[in-house]
Amino acid sequence: MKTVFVSAFLEDAIVVKSMLESAGISAELLSDQMLDINPFYSIEPKGAKLVVPDDVAMDAAAIVANFKEHKKTQK
Repeated sequence: MKTVFVSAFLEDAIVVKSMLESAGISAELLSDQMLDINPFYSIEPKGAKLVVPDDVAMDAAAIVANFKEHKKTQK
């Protein structure tokens, strides 16, 4: 399994997970449990991360890059 996305915000990870699954890529969301309650409460937040199978990591990385580019242009 390869990590393809890390975010301090669980909402972003959920959106990217949905995008990956829509493309037929299975993704697993791993998060610090405190992040689910309040992302700014934990002194050392580990954030939420998405992992995908090794054989689809390149395709997943392209989708993540598209998400990041789109998010950057929305600011």
